[in-house]
Amino acid sequence: MDTDTGLTSEPSDETEYAVVRDAIFDAVGTVALLGFALVFLFVGVRGFVVGSSLPLSAAFVAASLLVAGAALDLVPPFRG
Repeated sequence: MDTDTGLTSEPSDETEYAVVRDAIFDAVGTVALLGFALVFLFVGVRGFVVGSSLPLSAAFVAASLLVAGAALDLVPPFRG
């Protein structure tokens, strides 16, 4: 322990709790975004197969790629 500043090199319990909580939220968020991407991909591919509107189906496939890329940190985040 540094006697001048009172700082220790050991992390506190609150810091460890916050780090674990953030990691769990990040993992759940990634899985949720990948789930949304799968839904968008399913709707887009189904539109191509069934013969629905091609631009709308292409938009769903593009949205699925964008959401999956955002979940895996391949595109910049959506928030400003």
